[in-house]
Amino acid sequence: MSQFANQIQSALSDECWELMLEPEICGEFFSALPHCGIRIHNSEISCAFTTESPQVIIDDSCLCLPGSGLNIEFQNVNSSFLRKDSNSSGNLVLILTSNDRNEQLTIEVPRSADQAIDILTKKLIRTHETLPDTGKIKITRPAPCLSCRKKRENVRTDIASHPIYHILSFACFVDQQVWIDFNRKMLSFSRAFDPSKESHPEGIISMASSEAIISMDLGEIFNSIAYLNDFEGTESTIVQCYNSYGHKLLSLIQQNTELLDFWSLISATERHQ
Repeated sequence: MSQFANQIQSALSDECWELMLEPEICGEFFSALPHCGIRIHNSEISCAFTTESPQVIIDDSCLCLPGSGLNIEFQNVNSSFLRKDSNSSGNLVLILTSNDRNEQLTIEVPRSADQAIDILTKKLIRTHETLPDTGKIKITRPAPCLSCRKKRENVRTDIASHPIYHILSFACFVDQQVWIDFNRKMLSFSRAFDPSKESHPEGIISMASSEAIISMDLGEIFNSIAYLNDFEGTESTIVQCYNSYGHKLLSLIQQNTELLDFWSLISATERHQ
């Protein structure tokens, strides 16, 4: 670790730095990174992956990382903080939180990235002893009706009761890439990965590949619609997932027609229960 990095690490041992970031500055920061870990988190989805030598495209207030399938809309970024990474000795993390505090992006900055760290430190506006509330994610979910609340509780105790669980299981069984696509106020994300499936308590399903881990809270998905459409030149199944208020949360895409057939079978079975 360089002397510069040591100085920053020492300064951030007991502090959290609030930064004033714009797309151009953040673009310079990403371009100076040899690699970084990225974590996305909102009420229904979390995702973690690593990107090498990130490339940047800036369009007005939007910063795009095309190699990662990630877009950041800076008009909806409420706060930016730099702090030590509690999960990795020596590394730093840059934390971007949305205006409604319902979305958060964390970038793991390697200790060797002196130039990238220097770009951030020049945008310091104040220091804090701990991470302020404005930098903490605040998970808010729609208040469901009694019927939806019972359905959510059932998924929390028995994840296999949710049709999307079986659809994802089938998608993993096909041994073909699955695309996850969602669009929120601060972050939009579209990425393919080769999944394996691992279920967890309380309605969470995680799909992992060698490059990414994506987790979804199936207790927040109350409906889905599937159809065939062209995707990158291939007839593909697109499954759109919705919350209890009918707002689209995400899309699952697989480049085949078999997934639609399976979704139709699962949906018909659910209707007759």
